[in-house]
Amino acid sequence: MEVEYKFWAGSFTKQQFHSLLENAIGKKYEPKYVCSCDDYYTNNDTESFLRYRKGGSRTELTLKQKREGNVVRKEINLEMTANDDSSVVEFLTLSGYVKTFSVFKEAWIWDFEDCDVSYYILSDGRAVIELEALTYNSPDEGVEIIDHWSDKLNCSQFQKESRSLFEIFTEELETICSAEKCNTPKEESCK
Repeated sequence: MEVEYKFWAGSFTKQQFHSLLENAIGKKYEPKYVCSCDDYYTNNDTESFLRYRKGGSRTELTLKQKREGNVVRKEINLEMTANDDSSVVEFLTLSGYVKTFSVFKEAWIWDFEDCDVSYYILSDGRAVIELEALTYNSPDEGVEIIDHWSDKLNCSQFQKESRSLFEIFTEELETICSAEKCNTPKEESCK
């Protein structure tokens, strides 16, 4: 299970967020930096989707399914680093999945005992702040953790996003295709 909040950072830069976070925790803390490409795949199951993440020194396949809005989701992660890219793509294709689009992002991640805090910039320049609970025994406990971090980091100043990146990009691509009268969304390729 995954419990997370997502906020649009607007014009609040990564450096500003880094300072905000260090002031909130009372010490210096350098984040982990990751640049990734996430390929999103769908099939006939409208309740779930797959994300094939390639970034840093590892690859990961994640099945995601919404449970309660976008805050609580079922998520299963499979480590795919030992597999070559073409084998993973062929497996997905044979399983009935079709690549829908790709999302590129740079991420700065601060790992805490109970929560991962991240600031990432999408390839179109939009920035997102994400809080993901790590250690909890129930969805309510997970929400308490991200509520605590949201308060600590004064996230009320940012616009909360209720949609997943998958939903955001799906809606945007559908709008583009509708305007351009195309049948399938244009996609970028993660190579």
